[in-house]
Amino acid sequence: MPVWILLLWLAGCAQPVPIVPTQLPLAVVPTAVTVTPAATVTPLPTSTATPTLTPTATSTPTSTPTPTPNEIPPYTVQDQIVTPFLETPPGSVACDGTGVIFRSKFPSEYGGDRYYTAYLPPCYGQQGRVYPVLYLFHGSIQTDSHWVELGLPDILDAGIASGQYPPFIVIMPYNTTVGNNTSGGDHSIEGITVNAMLPYIDAHYCTWAAAEGRSIGGISRGGYWALMIAFRHPDLFTSVSGHSSHLRYETDKAEYNPLSTYAEADLSQMRIWLDWGEKDFLYYGQKTLHESLETAGIVHEAHVNEGGHNTTYWLAHIQEYLDWHAAAWPLEPLTSADCMN
Repeated sequence: MPVWILLLWLAGCAQPVPIVPTQLPLAVVPTAVTVTPAATVTPLPTSTATPTLTPTATSTPTSTPTPTPNEIPPYTVQDQIVTPFLETPPGSVACDGTGVIFRSKFPSEYGGDRYYTAYLPPCYGQQGRVYPVLYLFHGSIQTDSHWVELGLPDILDAGIASGQYPPFIVIMPYNTTVGNNTSGGDHSIEGITVNAMLPYIDAHYCTWAAAEGRSIGGISRGGYWALMIAFRHPDLFTSVSGHSSHLRYETDKAEYNPLSTYAEADLSQMRIWLDWGEKDFLYYGQKTLHESLETAGIVHEAHVNEGGHNTTYWLAHIQEYLDWHAAAWPLEPLTSADCMN
């Protein structure tokens, strides 16, 4: 047999070599996010108050923003806070060192009934005392339980017990989609706050119903609302704080946007606090507002800390926020005949 025929016969009998892929595909596992909806509640009644003492708020000099290290907070965020629904606020709170947390609602011409969470301090409703009120707004994906979940009740109870804080009320409204889909005006959180919530709270609680007795603050989108409302209504508040505030020229009209409205507002008597994490994706707007206030000679505090735009950051600094707001008010009690039992 010729050699070339033999070679062809051998090649036809050889087994094929399988091709093995060099890399296996990776599986992508989506992350699940659980959102707990807010529950329904029912309304409240009762008294009005006119304080007999009006101390003057003091200004705090502007600070140079310098990143400062975080400390691990001695408390952790709770997965879910369940608060009772009360149709009427308690007439009084026991003097056992623990404040009361509950949910209720107030009527609003725009947006219908609005839910809120309230904190009343120990001994509330006794001896005719009236109380300053701190209004706190949540972030865009949170609810009125946001500040409670960050540990607010324990911090307030401890601050009041130690004598560092005067007793004060905290009102935390649920802004719903209205808070994310509007920027200002009567048909927005501004209108709901100024036209409905403030008058309702002053009429149904023993409040120090004056600018000196009110403070406002918020986190993220809530920081926008706090700054926006305070800058447009400086006659209603003594202090405003914005924490990791959602400030952008492109999302909110200049007539409402704190990045613009500061220039026309009389903020000479307003205490102002700004803070953000150095890795916050919204840092630019907050830094811009700080620089604009500084250029305009408007006294304020600005703090840049380690961290980003998240719960870990707010947990680390909530104590500072509450310390700062409480410092605006006198420790000695204010009284009103309207709140006498």
